[in-house]
Amino acid sequence: MSVIKKTKEEINSIKKKNVARRKNAILYPIYKVFAWDLLCYYSIEYLFLTITKGITPSQVLTVTAAYTISKALLQIPAVIISEYLGKRKSMILGNFLVLLHILLLIFAPNIFIIYFAESFAAVGYNIKDICDSNLLYDSVATKGGDGLYSKLESRGGSGYYVLDAILSLMAGYLFVINNYIPMIICAICLLISLIIAFRLKEIYSIKKRKNIGEFIIKYKTDLITSLKFIKKSKRMKAYVLFGALFYAIIKIFDKYKSSLLIDVGISSEQYSIIIAVLSLIAGVSVSFAKNIQHKFKNKTLTYISITYILSILFSGVIALNLTNNVAIPFILALYVISRICDSQWYIVKGKYLKNFTKPNTRAKITFTFEAISSLSCGLASILGAMILEITDINHAIIIVALTGLALMIIVLDYMKSRFGLKPKQYEKADIEF
Repeated sequence: MSVIKKTKEEINSIKKKNVARRKNAILYPIYKVFAWDLLCYYSIEYLFLTITKGITPSQVLTVTAAYTISKALLQIPAVIISEYLGKRKSMILGNFLVLLHILLLIFAPNIFIIYFAESFAAVGYNIKDICDSNLLYDSVATKGGDGLYSKLESRGGSGYYVLDAILSLMAGYLFVINNYIPMIICAICLLISLIIAFRLKEIYSIKKRKNIGEFIIKYKTDLITSLKFIKKSKRMKAYVLFGALFYAIIKIFDKYKSSLLIDVGISSEQYSIIIAVLSLIAGVSVSFAKNIQHKFKNKTLTYISITYILSILFSGVIALNLTNNVAIPFILALYVISRICDSQWYIVKGKYLKNFTKPNTRAKITFTFEAISSLSCGLASILGAMILEITDINHAIIIVALTGLALMIIVLDYMKSRFGLKPKQYEKADIEF
């Protein structure tokens, strides 16, 4: 009887877990639309910081540095929180902190409060980086591969870009009416993501520990193990190097591109429309992510990184040598190419990172990758701000693009024999996790 009872309990447990998985699979793409990033903000971020809050273009990069360095330094607390609370509760906390960050920006009287607000965003996005996609992966991954993971991630990403495009079209005009209206809309979208996070379900049970100290001791052991794996795995080392470099390049040029648009005479309304159209193009691009990966196979990272850097380099060269009216169409065309490339990166990076990992190690591997990437981005942003202090935006773009191109070629050459191989070609140390 006890065996039968136990079997029934196991069957009921499996049924509940399957119901939770289905619910997560339905809700997650909707959640990602509102939670993936700050809707209605980036189309006016540069304008909001420079016009509303009165900081300089180079200081905008120091704000980016404050965020990314905080992101790197606060990775460990984020992992501890996510492991201790579980993915669902951590996602709720992460979304709340990001919402708090926007509220602080709205009321910030000076740049120091803005730096402080960025630390909340850093912790919030650290938690979300660890938990969001991993909860989906827990829900839909199969033994034969990633199951519905890529499809649902792409669906959510496409929805985000479409909604962001719509809101961005409005943001410039709303910003002219009142600088704070787009920020309020952003806060409302974050509130929606927080509400949806409450509706998601945990898939794997959380192992309870007596106290936080006991947990930290165990976590320290797990962390050392995962760091040793990354150090030992040629594949992971190559990918971490690539991710750290490419992420830093993208973050610098996100701000440089905005500065260049203003420099060539784009108005506030035109600026938001351009950002909206670029976001819409990114959304369409994401929906074809699987086709692009299939076409380029193990060369995907090479194509998107080199194409991205060259498109930004040429935009700087064109702005330097042509008059504004002539240069603008060419610059916008190059921005389209770069936007397609970086949207592809944000889709594929999670998939590559999760290959050859198990549920209990994904968070720690993700943690290390995000920490190193954030630190490199913070340091690069400070360097980018220093370059912008001593030269104009056109020369700054060319200097950083040429440097980034040289470094990327070196990293891609290093990756040739270490990443993008067939599973049987990897050594055991590369895939033991």
